[in-house]
Amino acid sequence: MWFNSFSDQEEDKAVPLIANGMAEDYKGKGYVFNPELEAAVDVAIGLGRPLLVSGEPGGGKTELGFAIARRLGISRLYFFSTRSVSEARDLFYTYDAVRRFRDANFHGAADEKRAEAADYIEYQALGAAILDAHGYKDVSHMLRGERAYLHSDDPTSDLPKDQRHPQRTVVIIDEIDKASRDFPNDVLSEIETLQFSVPELGSSNMGPKSKRPQTPSFPLDPLHRPIIVITSNEERQLPDAFLRRCVFHQIQFPDDARLHTIIENNLARRIARTGQALVLNADDRAQLLTLVGKFRNQPVDKKAGVSEIVDAAFLLASPPGKEPPDLGDRLEAAVVALAKLTNDREILRNLLPRKASPEKG
Repeated sequence: MWFNSFSDQEEDKAVPLIANGMAEDYKGKGYVFNPELEAAVDVAIGLGRPLLVSGEPGGGKTELGFAIARRLGISRLYFFSTRSVSEARDLFYTYDAVRRFRDANFHGAADEKRAEAADYIEYQALGAAILDAHGYKDVSHMLRGERAYLHSDDPTSDLPKDQRHPQRTVVIIDEIDKASRDFPNDVLSEIETLQFSVPELGSSNMGPKSKRPQTPSFPLDPLHRPIIVITSNEERQLPDAFLRRCVFHQIQFPDDARLHTIIENNLARRIARTGQALVLNADDRAQLLTLVGKFRNQPVDKKAGVSEIVDAAFLLASPPGKEPPDLGDRLEAAVVALAKLTNDREILRNLLPRKASPEKG
């Protein structure tokens, strides 16, 4: 099919991933996809629409964006953590008007340096991704100022010449349902057209004045279009107009076979991070998942998610070649990882395997 560009790929472990300007060595590695999730990613990329994912907390929604970047060999990722006070502009850029006012007063009218609006613009996740997708010459009018964003195609970039070109990036907009009700509606046009303006730059005296400096209309090459992953905990209903512009997928709680693989991959990843070799044999994994299955079927306030199961597996694991303590003792120690609330912990403790009573002599 024409839209299976993602599912045809395998994870590219050789390409380093830079997330918000920092090297990310672990997130997204070994992510376990199922065919339905792969199909959703394929459709989102093929249609050029954001992928909106929901599911239980700790189920892998946020890490999905990192996994997509690794699988497609994309080296740049931008992460935006939505807050209750987030405004639509914050997704594209921030403007520090207070600092500009303070600096202008500090330097004084007689100072040769004047406070330029461009010096106080800092591009954020989706804004930076859109700039990366264009050639430097097309967006250079938006890259002015002392804190100007360093574009990959910038002639002064340290990148090798063969890497100085427009780039596709991944953008994660995390927990969009935390924002105000107006936030999703306020970004409808920009997310659909991938074009935004910076009105503050029009007040700068650097170069030609412009009423609303903005990015060009999006280039025709679909390979440069940012891949946008939006997560939601479904704490409230998102506007219909916003939902219409997204490809939706609900991440289901995985079956035991996938959980076995997820545990193995995450143990390997933690070993790589800490340098400490740990193993959890198949029987112990199976008993852990049996306990989790029983716990999730109880009337608890917060079910154990994938994240909690992985933490518990890490606590149950032991160095290779060393005889581990009794599994029952280890499961008791893992209760705090699986159950985060007092009442839930009591329910879980009642499900633990009963220890054999010592025989009387």
